[in-house]
Amino acid sequence: MGLLDIVLPVFLVMALGYGLRRGGFLTAEANGVLTRLVYWVAAPALLLRSAAITPLQSGTHLTGLLVMAAVTVLVAVAVYLSALRTRPSRRGVITQGAYRSNQVFLGLPLVHNAWGAEAVGEIALVVGLMVVVYNVLSVPVLALPHRAESAAPWVGVMHGARSIATNPLALGCLIGIALSAISITLPRVLDTSLELVGRVALPLALISVGAALDMARLRLELPITALVTILKLGVYPALVMLGLSWLGVTGLMMKAAVLVAATPTAVASYPMSVELGGDERLASGLIVGTTLASLPAIVVWLWVLGV
Repeated sequence: MGLLDIVLPVFLVMALGYGLRRGGFLTAEANGVLTRLVYWVAAPALLLRSAAITPLQSGTHLTGLLVMAAVTVLVAVAVYLSALRTRPSRRGVITQGAYRSNQVFLGLPLVHNAWGAEAVGEIALVVGLMVVVYNVLSVPVLALPHRAESAAPWVGVMHGARSIATNPLALGCLIGIALSAISITLPRVLDTSLELVGRVALPLALISVGAALDMARLRLELPITALVTILKLGVYPALVMLGLSWLGVTGLMMKAAVLVAATPTAVASYPMSVELGGDERLASGLIVGTTLASLPAIVVWLWVLGV
């Protein structure tokens, strides 16, 4: 299978979502319902089942998680400090844009296309737990720039804390890990049901991402978007690959982890940015810019990974 055979179907489905939105077939309200369906139902079912049927390899999975978490914190601190002279409303948005990957909505479909369901099961444990890391880190990153302005953003912090504790993606993954750890096999009826629901998660997620793209926002934020794109699609996955290689992680785990790290800024970063007083236009522009640039970037990363 060629590199474009892996990448183009994913982006064509995203283009379908964009076309449906532009053509008026899929309204903003309808896409909101679609996104919630993926976020609250289909993706958690996929992660739960993938984690439950994947034997725990504690060393490999733990190392993969620790490397990705450490790189995420390192990039967040470095970018935040570099952006200290920018406006408070932009500082946290820039920082979050440089590390928060679209692992579930775009990363898992790419991993599935490249290496199949086995690779999805391999990386699902790490992806589900990284959702928690991203959410926990995004709260201080977005709230701290406003600490001297008012206490209002800290109201958003409480909302952020609640969203972390009730995150369906993380909860689905944790339940699956627990089932795998105690060697409980899902009843056939439940397993089949979860498989059917989880099967729609990947295409619906891609349609949702495509429908959410707003090209007008990108034109207003080109310079900073270009810089964040280099960090998000180049530096961040490169550090993940170096860390995993240094610690001896190879095979599907290393390849899948690097690929999901090379995905664009997560759509979920937008509502959290708005909730915590971030620059709404910049947050949207970073999502659009990194998503468009991710097509050639992911082709390059797949070549680097030897696909």
